[in-house]
Amino acid sequence: MKGPLDGLRVLDMGWVMVGPVTGRYLADLGADVVKLESSRRVDPLRTLGPFKDGKPGLERSISYHNLNAGKRSLTVDIKDSRGREAILRLVEWADVLIESFSPGVLDDLDLAYPVLKARNPALIVASTSLLGQTGPHARGTSGVGTMGASMSGASLLLGWPGHAPCGTYGPWTDAIAPRFIVPSILAALHRRRATGEGCHIDVAQAEAGIQFLSPAWYQYAANGTVMERRGHAGSPLRVPHGIFRCAGQDRWIALDGSDEAAWQALRTIVGGPLLDSKFDTLIGRLRGRQELENAISAWTISQQADELERSLQSAGVPAHVVSNSNDLAHDPDLLDAHYCHIDDPIVGDAIVEGPRYRLGRTPERATRRGPRIGEHTQEILRDLCGYDAAAIDELKAAGVLV
Repeated sequence: MKGPLDGLRVLDMGWVMVGPVTGRYLADLGADVVKLESSRRVDPLRTLGPFKDGKPGLERSISYHNLNAGKRSLTVDIKDSRGREAILRLVEWADVLIESFSPGVLDDLDLAYPVLKARNPALIVASTSLLGQTGPHARGTSGVGTMGASMSGASLLLGWPGHAPCGTYGPWTDAIAPRFIVPSILAALHRRRATGEGCHIDVAQAEAGIQFLSPAWYQYAANGTVMERRGHAGSPLRVPHGIFRCAGQDRWIALDGSDEAAWQALRTIVGGPLLDSKFDTLIGRLRGRQELENAISAWTISQQADELERSLQSAGVPAHVVSNSNDLAHDPDLLDAHYCHIDDPIVGDAIVEGPRYRLGRTPERATRRGPRIGEHTQEILRDLCGYDAAAIDELKAAGVLV
């Protein structure tokens, strides 16, 4: 079954999250994605889990399968000149190369963009690192998404005033940066169709993360005010707007009754203190925020979150249960298409996420499991790099295919 990017050839030299997620998106769209790995320096994602049945193992990480579904795996020592030559042959084959090394690593390996371009002028190279390839702090700065979240300003905004920042759940920029990289690659492919030219795309992960924090930056740019942790999920300019406790253990609901129509519906449903005339205007509700939210909390605490969600939505009040993992696992919309079963020789049946979209004129491709380390090395070297059996055996004997 063909996808919209059927025939696109991608060399994925990323690891952990940003690079692999980018490659996963392209694979979902039909691209042939070859992931470069090493059994000597294993992709850390293989060690992070969660592991199927709670049994650790480099081939048992569901996170790895989720981020690398549909790819092929090649193991080559790129520090060896023979391994480097194999990579350059793949560069000749590829349309797109994704890399997420720290700035300067590819230069040291003599695989910088000018070298790659000389080998394939039409190649599109997407480089992604915490601070990009240039700038006063780019080189020498390494780390993972937790650092990116701190650099982008996300970590400082979450938590309670007077207490240490809580940071984001997981790596903020790891989830955001691929959403910028993939459209950039698609734009570069569109340009190449017209010009025949490749290019080098540089995406700084921290800068990608800043895009979702624009109000905080604008507040400083306009007024010199540094936004601080509020310990409140709602907007300071919208009320009622936030998260309220429901009946049961750690059950909550998010609601927004700040719009006039939603507010009138909410106060009619809740009644009691919400009917007080001092809450008739937005100014009155802002001034009495704490009293108003206390009254709503006193009402929601006895309500079942699921039932409350349905009743509020039916009345026109935006509301949704604050989902836990069990909620997500049984959500009918997600079960309908988002979750996909894979069958792996080692972990057996497992569930990973499917594509985040549906295309009206293009059938969806079945989501395939992630590859085992080096699973496709021989076929890639043979079919894509042009090595014969003897040459492959020689590379293997020399310890290059590890």
